Amino acid sequence: MDILRTSRDLGLVIRQRRKALRWDQAQLAERVGVSRQWVIEMEKGKPRVELQLVLRTLNVLGLILATGTVEGMASSAASSEMPLELPDIDTIVDGNGLRPDEHRATAMTLGRRKPQKAV
Repeated sequence: MDILRTSRDLGLVIRQRRKALRWDQAQLAERVGVSRQWVIEMEKGKPRVELQLVLRTLNVLGLILATGTVEGMASSAASSEMPLELPDIDTIVDGNGLRPDEHRATAMTLGRRKPQKAV
């Protein structure tokens, strides 16, 4: 099961599933009831696509959306890639307005783990 952290991650999963079904963007758009341009933007990770349309897209593709906790992931898989400290969602969303060179700097900052305080 994929762990999605950004709208770009979700778009990639949707694109991979569409391609696995051998559908083009126009076919997916028709089945979902949206424009091909909407599919293009969603697959690229546009952060402000309508949630109901994303859920409809997942349903059309036969994908499920599951939720869980970071603690549950860490306890079920000791070698999990899930970071102990998640990036701030506002930083991720606001980062979409950056130039490409700024995205790299932001992504590098978000990927760093902060030192844990001793208890």
